[in-house]
Amino acid sequence: MGKTIYVIPDTQSKCGVENPLIAVACHISELKPDYIIHLGDHWDFPSLSQYDKGKKSHRAKTYRKDCESGNHAMQEFFEVLDEQWPEHENVCEKIILVGNHEYRRDRAMEYGPDELIDLMDLVTPDYTRWDKVIPFLKVHKIEGIYFCHYFQQDASDRPISKPQQLLSKRHRSMIAGHKQGFEYAESITMEGDRIQAIIAGSCYYHDEGYKGHTNHHFRGTLTLRTIKAGQFDYSIHSLTSLDRAYLE
Repeated sequence: MGKTIYVIPDTQSKCGVENPLIAVACHISELKPDYIIHLGDHWDFPSLSQYDKGKKSHRAKTYRKDCESGNHAMQEFFEVLDEQWPEHENVCEKIILVGNHEYRRDRAMEYGPDELIDLMDLVTPDYTRWDKVIPFLKVHKIEGIYFCHYFQQDASDRPISKPQQLLSKRHRSMIAGHKQGFEYAESITMEGDRIQAIIAGSCYYHDEGYKGHTNHHFRGTLTLRTIKAGQFDYSIHSLTSLDRAYLE
């Protein structure tokens, strides 16, 4: 039957937003996958955003609150798994990718004010329950499928933004987060193999102010099944459907 991979797109946890990982953990506990992979951007870190620097709306945001909010959401996720599927520790490999939002912390450690460094050492993102933490923009391969927070364009640090472009440029089955929504493409190689690509970067309830009227994108998770040599069947699970199934 092949392995099952449960994919969690960007959760962007921060102060004052509802935690999507509770319903997700309930779903995972029922499906009991072989792998869980989080595509990154769990800790949103709006306090470290360069886009809002200097705005009045930015002054109330603090690194400590950002970090603790993400840690609390992650703690709730594992509490549900521990309660509903205690065997997960031994039978499910858990991988999390570092996204560009978490990488804001690395940039701040390198280029930020010296007085911020001690605080950042005291309050850190809690990855302790994850089996593997994949650095930002490093590619991780599972069962013939390549995962990255986003795949870069040739000769550029910008992300490849369309699944069809991933296939035409990299010729592999690939899955990325980063970009909100859900997009899928597939192609056939000269050898007759089917290669598939997905970009899915949103697993959260809240709207982002900068997106304006374009906030109505897919929000949810993916399941990859019957995986063989990078080919897979997939299902998508909206947060709305997960809420109805497990939280109502």
